[in-house]
Amino acid sequence: MPTIRVLLVDDHQVVRERLKRMLEPDKDIKVVGEAVNGEDAITQAELLSPDVILMDIKMPDMDGITATRQVSQKMPDVKVIMLTLYEYVTEAIEAGASGYILKDASRERLIQAIYDTYNGYSPLAPSLTRQVFTELANLSRVSRDSLLSERQCEILRLIAAGLASRDIITLTY
Repeated sequence: MPTIRVLLVDDHQVVRERLKRMLEPDKDIKVVGEAVNGEDAITQAELLSPDVILMDIKMPDMDGITATRQVSQKMPDVKVIMLTLYEYVTEAIEAGASGYILKDASRERLIQAIYDTYNGYSPLAPSLTRQVFTELANLSRVSRDSLLSERQCEILRLIAAGLASRDIITLTY
């Protein structure tokens, strides 16, 4: 397997350092850079060409949702995993995030999310499944066209049904 190049984006240095320490022991993952906000993330992504970006949502100057949207448009091959304490799942999916895990994820969960994202899967923190299900249920009350694409709705239906990321990718590709 080729080395997975990762860019860390968080406005708190202590968080970036913790993430780096969690990832360093894995021989197939290399942290190639760090950024402190969304604008910096876009610049670093253009310079470093990472495979995966671990992106915080709440940051000064430019938030992670806006940065993810721009990265997805400019560099569609770069996968973004939203890494946050906040639960903005729908916005992250709409912005083009490939996955979503919480900052308190274990080292094993974080590394697995990077591998899954790199391999085309869409990891989602198990604790967020209920929120996704609730938001999906609310879609029936609002025009689906105004919120999510048909593909995004299908993926959300499969998540709400409890399917694993790998099963979802198999069914949707």
